[in-house]
Amino acid sequence: MISVENLTQDVSDDEDIYRNTTGTLLMHLKRSGIRDVEVIAEQMDALRHRQSREGIYSFDAFSCRGSDAASPVATSLEEAPRDCSIWSTNLYLGLNRHPKVIASAVEAVRQMGTGCGTSAISGGMNILHRKIEATLQRWFNKEAVMLFPTGFTANLGTLAALCQEGDCVLIDEESHASIRDGIRQSPARRWVTFQHNDIEDLARKLGEAQQTCRGKTIVIVESAYSMSGDICPLAELVQLKQRYNFLLFVDEAHAFGIYGDGGRGLCQQAGVTEQVDFIASTFSKAAASLGGFVAMSRRYASYLQWSANAYAFQACFTPADAAAVLAALEIIETEPEIGRELHEKNRYMRAQLQKAGFDLRNSQTPIVPIYIPDTRKLLKTCFELYKNGVFSVPVAHPMVAEHDGRIRFIVNARHSYQQIDQTVALLAELAEKHALFAPS
Repeated sequence: MISVENLTQDVSDDEDIYRNTTGTLLMHLKRSGIRDVEVIAEQMDALRHRQSREGIYSFDAFSCRGSDAASPVATSLEEAPRDCSIWSTNLYLGLNRHPKVIASAVEAVRQMGTGCGTSAISGGMNILHRKIEATLQRWFNKEAVMLFPTGFTANLGTLAALCQEGDCVLIDEESHASIRDGIRQSPARRWVTFQHNDIEDLARKLGEAQQTCRGKTIVIVESAYSMSGDICPLAELVQLKQRYNFLLFVDEAHAFGIYGDGGRGLCQQAGVTEQVDFIASTFSKAAASLGGFVAMSRRYASYLQWSANAYAFQACFTPADAAAVLAALEIIETEPEIGRELHEKNRYMRAQLQKAGFDLRNSQTPIVPIYIPDTRKLLKTCFELYKNGVFSVPVAHPMVAEHDGRIRFIVNARHSYQQIDQTVALLAELAEKHALFAPS
């Protein structure tokens, strides 16, 4: 077992602050047999503040003009803001700056005030929420849509109530924390993980699990994955559903608004919307607001209204948020050129990165991962990007697999081609400086 004294020495070492994130330190401490929260918290805080003093703790950074494709960014109030191109936000279409969205939110505040005051079942909903529900019922051809205060709680609340003791729950190994937390809070409590986007592995595990399953079978996937930027084989998944008769839950958070006819997502694009039992997403990404939803049959909605605590005991998202969502949905449906611009810039950036020698693996979406498995190099690269006016954050274990760290570059329709070229050129320069490419 590693002693606390040695760990303290490690945290204070000049080189070690470049080898660990607070997340990797947490895993390191637990694997070393240390379970005392006081000790763990002290060590993580020491590393965080040391990295903050060195300027490489990017998770406290904030923009000074709100989220956009470009903004002054600072890491503390004492630091002078640095002009940066921003690559860390999921505002894919840049609608948070669209005049119609802003005007709608402002008008909603004038007419309805700032907050809703209570949950949906206690009268917190207003006519704007109902219009969102009606719009999404039409988009997905589902009998019911339930709105939640966030996309996270849409997954958490629905799955915590849907998964019951004796159920067989299978999830993709890259599934979001909101999915895992929802199952943990449910009577089922456990899940079976299948290899990422591997239909054959899922089929094997379905066959094994259903031999002992005492309840229903639920398969949970994301249509587009946030850490790797790749896409679920939804058509193959639905074919498998015909053999194994399971409920299918698809999180469209990173596809809603930017894929499919009128932004209806990858389920619609794959032609499988009718076969998907639950379609969930968020309004915080393409729709540039706040809130989440799950589209489903009416009978499940009737059950979830009274059994999903995240619905029954959370206040509704505000009138301004709801008005922004409605305006964004209208723009997504009627101005497809914004989505086309996003995808053109995504293709352009990918082509430039590949030309520069970067391996983007199977990623396709506007989430473009640059893989840097060495944590020291990952932190140094991220820090030097920021110093040179390019901002994103490092993604390391436990958010991704160990030694599979990366920096995500999330393309926004508002990014300019000049910003893309400058970012790719800087990445190429740092790749050579830090030997980021493995020897061929």
